[in-house]
Amino acid sequence: MQLANKTALITGGGRGLGRAIALAYAREGAAVVVAARSDDEIAETAWLIEEMGQRAKAIVADVQVAAQVEALVAQTQATFGPIHVLVNSAGVGFRGPVQEMDEAQWDGVVNTLLKGTFLVTRAVLPGMISNGQGNIINLGAPLERIITPGFAAYTAAKYGVEGLTRVLAKDLRRYGINVNAIHPGGFADTRLVRATVPEVTQGLMSPEVVTAAAVALAAQGGRGQTGQIIDAHTWGKSTA
Repeated sequence: MQLANKTALITGGGRGLGRAIALAYAREGAAVVVAARSDDEIAETAWLIEEMGQRAKAIVADVQVAAQVEALVAQTQATFGPIHVLVNSAGVGFRGPVQEMDEAQWDGVVNTLLKGTFLVTRAVLPGMISNGQGNIINLGAPLERIITPGFAAYTAAKYGVEGLTRVLAKDLRRYGINVNAIHPGGFADTRLVRATVPEVTQGLMSPEVVTAAAVALAAQGGRGQTGQIIDAHTWGKSTA
């Protein structure tokens, strides 16, 4: 098992790509904490992991709120010990022309996708720096392929996540912490996609398309591959 004796924290772990990664990590032996605002969804993910005979915990938290993020990280460490892997997968869907968006709608998307990634990453860093290694994986998007009318906030935030990933990789390499982003290579068959892009009915990818790359990145030691934006679909083919 590639992730035996590792602890992984996954935000947005209640469904979609986050759940797929959580289950894949559990199959590889990791203890997994899944976090989201939806109690029932993360509870189901944790139950599925426990049915495998692996350790899991569901913790309700809003990644937009610093105090909740700090409590999430503290509870994860108290339950399973040091956090070795962080996956920032929390997402939210909103679609509408900029001229029709209000500030709260814009903030809801950008704060979840970008600010949330910053807040959770910042919270886990003291422990990872103390341990001398860690792997942070951010969920990106194949932006050049899915530019869609009405997705200004989502696209802006995901470009921000890519930039944050690249800078963090440079900032944190000296501590043995790898920071990468992965995306499915196209539209994944998730509730968010089905709700916000209903016109896309062909070629939807299984959420599991990201799991092989996510496991490989999580299993890295210090000073491994870092600062990369990885197309998980292409990565899987190229490393087969």
